[in-house]
Amino acid sequence: MRCYNSSILKRLMKQCTTSKKINYLLGIILFIGLWQLISLIIDERVMLLPGPFDTLINAIYQLGKPYTLECIGASFIKLLMGYGIALIIGFVLGIISGNSEFVYDLLKPLMTFLRSVPTASLVYLFIVLAGFKMAPLCLVVLISFPIIYDAIAVAIKNVDEKLIEASRLDGADIIKENISVRLPLSFRYFVKPLFSTFSLAFKTEIMAEVLTGSTNKGLGNLISSSRAIDPTNMVPVFAYALIAVVLMMIVECVSTILLHQIDNRL
Repeated sequence: MRCYNSSILKRLMKQCTTSKKINYLLGIILFIGLWQLISLIIDERVMLLPGPFDTLINAIYQLGKPYTLECIGASFIKLLMGYGIALIIGFVLGIISGNSEFVYDLLKPLMTFLRSVPTASLVYLFIVLAGFKMAPLCLVVLISFPIIYDAIAVAIKNVDEKLIEASRLDGADIIKENISVRLPLSFRYFVKPLFSTFSLAFKTEIMAEVLTGSTNKGLGNLISSSRAIDPTNMVPVFAYALIAVVLMMIVECVSTILLHQIDNRL
């Protein structure tokens, strides 16, 4: 009887997943259809809103250029560097704050400020402080750091104190306590925000490159430079933006798959 119920449950879950995929596909078709309709209504669509098919053709053309691939690679390198720095700082401070209520309360106003400050204003601040080339990297660090920090600190703080006391009775010091008890038990609670923060960091990186408008390689710089070269032709701008959107979707898809694998093993 249990096996029969289990097979029914699996079949229902599979049907639900298939239904979601169909709905998602219909949503994409609807979006493309509305985009094409609005583009056809606009008289100067090349200058204002290029159609989806013109955009897709141009995006494929741009991807055939080695320089475009170099710019995509440069954006990912800056993203990984900025996110890596934020991860290290957030991880260290998050562990310290998770173990110390005093440090957590002390840093709380700073974290609230960093999460609340407008992102665009930070771009111009970093342009002055670090220059056009380093501003996107600095922004990725500052946007990612408070989220990573808070996720780790809160997860560690919420570990059952009885388990902590039991490890101390076994003679565990503060380092062994964190490595053997706090981090393993809190891992599943802070790993998901880490992946979602990576997607946010990628969006921030592209936006910062567009706003800085520097000549340094990057996907965002391609968007701003193509707009500056020919303001009457928005097709390349939309093509580069489409490339960025597809890359973000790939990043989020990979993150979801990895999270699913981690959940299955925990």
